[in-house]
Amino acid sequence: MIDSLKDIYVSLKKWHLWTALGWLELRQRYKRSIVGPFWITISMGVLILALGLIYGELFKMDVKTYLPMLAIGLVFWTFMSNVINEGCSSFIATSPYITQLPTPKFIFILQMLWRNLMMLCHNLVIVLAVLIYFNEVTMSAIFQFLLGFILVTFNLVWIALLGAIISVRFRDVPQIVTAFMQVIFYITPILFSGQMLAKYSSLLILNPFSWFIDIIRSPLLSEPVASYSYKYSVILAIIGSIVTLIVFSKSKDKISYWV
Repeated sequence: MIDSLKDIYVSLKKWHLWTALGWLELRQRYKRSIVGPFWITISMGVLILALGLIYGELFKMDVKTYLPMLAIGLVFWTFMSNVINEGCSSFIATSPYITQLPTPKFIFILQMLWRNLMMLCHNLVIVLAVLIYFNEVTMSAIFQFLLGFILVTFNLVWIALLGAIISVRFRDVPQIVTAFMQVIFYITPILFSGQMLAKYSSLLILNPFSWFIDIIRSPLLSEPVASYSYKYSVILAIIGSIVTLIVFSKSKDKISYWV
């Protein structure tokens, strides 16, 4: 496990490299585009507005209540699903670097995370606009949100790393994970609130993504966070990190051959 921790430490020290790679990859996606990465914001904004009006009417909810809930849930779900899906392909997508350069492996997870954090920052414009228009957010709520976001991101990092290791060995895993995330989307309170599933509360308790959405969204909506959301998220972070470090330590030197 010491080898894996050393790889992570060295990768974190080379922050200038993975931030540059992440930014370069994002720029390449929108090369010669007038609006550039803000196409992410425009497309997300149109989607949230359309779903907000349609599903708000279907669920018989006031737009003032439903639109902020939907905007926060959809923006952060997109971030989480992208980190996990792209995390599984991180080592596969960067195989030329891995096979030709003696680069720490964790640096490619950080590159992917940094790129998605920049995409999230573009989409946060929508969340801020909706919250300012419909709600008043207190400083204590922002602090609680940041605490929850850090905890969620920590969980996403070990999930992405573990997924990248397994995927580089078994190439069917990224497709399986993508299909799995599509199913999870419909049983996670994103388009609807957790209260709507009170009859099936076990779906929320057993679904880690429900915990993640809860500790991020509830503070911004001035709603109480379920106690189990924090508790289970911390337990998952500890157990998941330990398991991932062990797997990473045993497979780190084999990744160059697997890619």
